[in-house]
Amino acid sequence: MTIVKKGTFTGLILIALALASYLGTGMKSLTAFIPAVAGLPTLLGSLIARNPDRLKMGMHIAALFGLLGFLAALGKIVSSLITRSFELKLSTVSVIAMLIITGIFIILCVQSFKEARRNR
Repeated sequence: MTIVKKGTFTGLILIALALASYLGTGMKSLTAFIPAVAGLPTLLGSLIARNPDRLKMGMHIAALFGLLGFLAALGKIVSSLITRSFELKLSTVSVIAMLIITGIFIILCVQSFKEARRNR
């Protein structure tokens, strides 16, 4: 599977996570859509990268928003641990899932970028 397909899949998974979180919380909190804030630009960047002339730009956009999503999720978890307000509930599980999904995507992007550089 190419990095473009992995980026597309990652974006779709983050959007699905946001929808599931929103519906799972009884449609009360718009903050449940935060994974989609990282997922939609990741998806769009990956779709841009389907054009061979735009591959580098598209995947850098996708990687950037993947990294921002990772940092946002990490910040939320660290903040709740520091303030001792960490509770394992649906919203926390969503943040942890976002952290794992975006973390794996960033690792895959870095590996792909390194490989592309070696192949130049």
